[in-house]
Amino acid sequence: MPTFPFWNILFNSALPSTRFRSETVSRGSFSPQEVAKLTEHPDGETSTFDAPEYRPPPEKLQLAKGLKEPAELDQCLGRSFAGDMQDQMAEFGTSFSMEDTDIIISFQAICTMLAWIDGTLTEDMRAKGLNTRRGSEPERVDLFRVGRLPDAPNAISIGTVWNWVPENATNGTANFNKRSYDVNFERVVTGQDTVDGPPSIREVDAPTHYRILSYNLGDLKLVVRVPIACTMPTVDDEDMPHPGMAVQCSTANERDAGDIWSPTLGTKYAEMQLGDVGMLVRGIVDRGFLVDLQELTQEDFKLDRPSLEEDAQILMMGRLAGLLQRIKEVADCPGCVGRVLYLQYCDAEIRVISPWTDEELKELETFRDVTDKARP
Repeated sequence: MPTFPFWNILFNSALPSTRFRSETVSRGSFSPQEVAKLTEHPDGETSTFDAPEYRPPPEKLQLAKGLKEPAELDQCLGRSFAGDMQDQMAEFGTSFSMEDTDIIISFQAICTMLAWIDGTLTEDMRAKGLNTRRGSEPERVDLFRVGRLPDAPNAISIGTVWNWVPENATNGTANFNKRSYDVNFERVVTGQDTVDGPPSIREVDAPTHYRILSYNLGDLKLVVRVPIACTMPTVDDEDMPHPGMAVQCSTANERDAGDIWSPTLGTKYAEMQLGDVGMLVRGIVDRGFLVDLQELTQEDFKLDRPSLEEDAQILMMGRLAGLLQRIKEVADCPGCVGRVLYLQYCDAEIRVISPWTDEELKELETFRDVTDKARP
């Protein structure tokens, strides 16, 4: 996990319920707009959007576990989130202009921030020892890189430099490789062949499909890049709030079938809205066999929990808007403009930090960044 030994701490915040106010997110006013879509292949090439449609799996299907990799980092050696977003919007975007955008962010970054807001991230980090204990210093984890785009002079970009994987945040785990039924379940519901062979080689080199959305969150205008596995079937599009909505697929053990109705349902519902997800699909597995299928739309959740939408918008989306507003205020301060900024997790706090030493700044020059470069 990348960290910098020296930094300037420019801003930190404890839990948002106590340190800053929530922004107002009006009930019923949230309306995502798709402004671009594309498919990125394993070799890094991008092409026009080619995401498959969801199809229900056959009953009593036997699944084999595959090696599940974490989501690809937005910002790493040879990859710049700001640069990628600028190129992708230019090639695959509509006539949408980013000039009045406030925040350009990845969906993975949004989900990590929501987990910090509801306490899930902090609980998981503390359970795995990434906190102050016995007088020792806590782990400092750089989560996101803050950048800028010439095409959006008033905006900041926020992309991941480290992915939080709840089931695999322990130090020393082998490249996040976790055997999971999710791999083959996702392939089945997208019409692909399952992965077989020895467990050690059950890896998938599949393309990643992205939708780029624009919406208002409180007083902020966001552009969000959302990875998806598949979309709603065309025949169901007219029953959805928006066309082309995503389907989020996963599996769970039979004993965990009811976990979807846990106290974190408000966070999950907020993620569905912020990612324009039309339906959650969970395959319930018992000893490798698919024994049940949960297909739940946003309307299904609201019918069961009438207060869910209001709670999600006030408690989760409102606090997210407040956090993003504070981050942008700091990044726009005269002393921060033109500096390399990171968002760092440190013992339940989120900090805006800046590397200090010349060696660190020289290392950062190897990242492809467009902060001070205009596109020809």
